[in-house]
Amino acid sequence: MICNWKKALLIGTAALTLAACESTDTSPITTGEDISETNAPDSAPPPPPPPPPSPAPVASSESAVLGAKGSRSLGRASDIISSPKTSKPAPPDADPYPQAGQLTAADYDDVLNPELYQAYLSKTLQGSLGKKDLPFVDAKKRVTIKVSDRLGKPMPFASVDVIDADGNMMFPQRTSANGTVYLYPAFDAISAGTTVSIKSDTQDRGRTLTLTDQHIKNGTTIELKLNNDAAKVTKLDLLLTLDATGSMSDEMNFLKAELTGIMDRVRQGSPGLDIHVGLIVYRDTGDSYVIREFPFTDDIDTFKESLSAQSAQGGGDMPEAMQDAMTAGLKFDWRDDAVKVNMLVADAPPHDTDITETWDSALYSRSRGIHIVPLAASGIDPTAEFLMRAMGQITGGRYLFLTDDSGIGNPHAEPTVDCYVVTRLDGLVERVLKSLVTGTRVEPDGDNVIRTVGDYRAGVCKVE
Repeated sequence: MICNWKKALLIGTAALTLAACESTDTSPITTGEDISETNAPDSAPPPPPPPPPSPAPVASSESAVLGAKGSRSLGRASDIISSPKTSKPAPPDADPYPQAGQLTAADYDDVLNPELYQAYLSKTLQGSLGKKDLPFVDAKKRVTIKVSDRLGKPMPFASVDVIDADGNMMFPQRTSANGTVYLYPAFDAISAGTTVSIKSDTQDRGRTLTLTDQHIKNGTTIELKLNNDAAKVTKLDLLLTLDATGSMSDEMNFLKAELTGIMDRVRQGSPGLDIHVGLIVYRDTGDSYVIREFPFTDDIDTFKESLSAQSAQGGGDMPEAMQDAMTAGLKFDWRDDAVKVNMLVADAPPHDTDITETWDSALYSRSRGIHIVPLAASGIDPTAEFLMRAMGQITGGRYLFLTDDSGIGNPHAEPTVDCYVVTRLDGLVERVLKSLVTGTRVEPDGDNVIRTVGDYRAGVCKVE
């Protein structure tokens, strides 16, 4: 088991330097149906047969993907990702991609349900996953530190340094928009005498506290007030890390439509927010590329064009090069005074030998205040679900997952969570991003809820 995160801070320059892979995938995306032509015969024909029935009209790209309402047999984006070379191209004014607002999803917040997360870990690691080098983050006895300003408002971006009893730096953290950081004594190897030093970036003097056996034994919430005013959150750095292998092909075009639409919703819903967006798409060793990188930009239209140009191919086996994509994301130009989010969209784990490297990247993200928000697609593999949930837990993100309610794509694996509400994906992602930016959880309106599973109460599951 991975039991001590501090190996993450040993990631050196070599581990963070990835060779850029040039893509050889230049196949155009085409749509339409084959239309054959027959030449007239040179000699007089025999009496003509009865005329054939009129050909069926070429279906629009949206109807070709969606089929009849409620049908899953035609709900495959792979139907329009690649067509025969003789396909008739779509008219210039036709939209070859589906509209946003069709995929359905839900989320589960392991941070709000530490005891249930502990039960999930214990049960899962007693099975076949227990043979893998997976992290065990004991969240049941965590220490919660809440930092506020002189008026009691949450203090974002405050530096939180954890120092052992001998005065050695263990690891840094930064408070999120709600002024909170979490310490996990069993996982973080924290003992009595560990010092936590807290200060904001706008003042020299801060606060220092020393953890006691009582803090560590029972878990506790510690509230600390600094003497200056909290900075207002005005910036968002959003990185989309997308698995682009063949297993994602059934939903790739839908996801592209949704994610580009989400960018518009976030931009329109937060007009004063300075948004930088970036993109990493990844496959696996032996594919036409391993990773493609598109640096942060404030030009959302350019980002949307880069995303729309991607397709899902390659792979072949279940694991993919997730570790390379996550490591590459750490090299992006993240701004210190921005809410930082890495949204990982995937359905497969890294190879077993690469789990530790993937997890180290999550721990390094934690030290820099980067929230990992996983989105599980298609039939999520159990190892991928475990690792993605752990990354959300340790970085203060949430675990998102697509559901079958849309009737789009292959069947989605039922998550091993205790409660959730299903809504449209675009609305869910918008709420999650808004929650991370404002520091206040945003719940869906009742008329946006498609269905509810379990006893859900503002992200907390009530279990008898």
